[in-house]
Formats: sequence, structure tokens, C-alpha cells
Amino acid sequence: MVASTCAFIDQRLEDARASEQVADIARQEKLLKLISNELTKNTTRVVEMAVKSEVQNSVLPSLENITKTEVRTALNGQIAKGLGDSMNQVFFLRGFPPPF
Repeated sequence: MVASTCAFIDQRLEDARASEQVADIARQEKLLKLISNELTKNTTRVVEMAVKSEVQNSVLPSLENITKTEVRTALNGQIAKGLGDSMNQVFFLRGFPPPF
């Protein structure tokens, strides 16, 4: 009888220990998921800030310089052509041979 009572108590203790282990594992998994989510958010924020900084400090100034150069080149060509055409027209209207 004592042996069966001890066996019963041992089984109950073993069941309680197993139940606590399952609960511990569930708590650990929940905690790891929270930590993982927080790390993901922090990493995303850091990468976003780095990309934003790189775009503002490097990409945008480069695009601005390229755009200025291209617009200047295009405008200079159009202005020179327009000026030349205008001069030819004025000389033609006045009966002079065009200088170009």
C-alpha cells in the first residue's frame, strides 16, 4: 500500500513537472517571439534611417548635379540655335547674307 501511494505521488509529481515544463516552454516561446519582433522593428528602423540619410546626402545631390548639367546643356543648345536662327532671319529680312 505504501509503495502504491509512493508510486501515485511520484506520478503526480512527474505529471506536475511535465506540465510546468510545457508552460515554461510556452512562456519562453512567447518571450522569444516578442524579442524577435522588437529586433525586427529596430533593425527596420535603423535600415530606413540609413537609407534615408544616404539618399539625402548622396543620391539627391548627385541627381541634382546631373539634372543641372543636362538642363544647362539642353538650354545652351536651344538658346544658341534660337539666337542663330534669329540672326539669320534679321539678316535675311534686311537683305544681308547670313554670317554663318
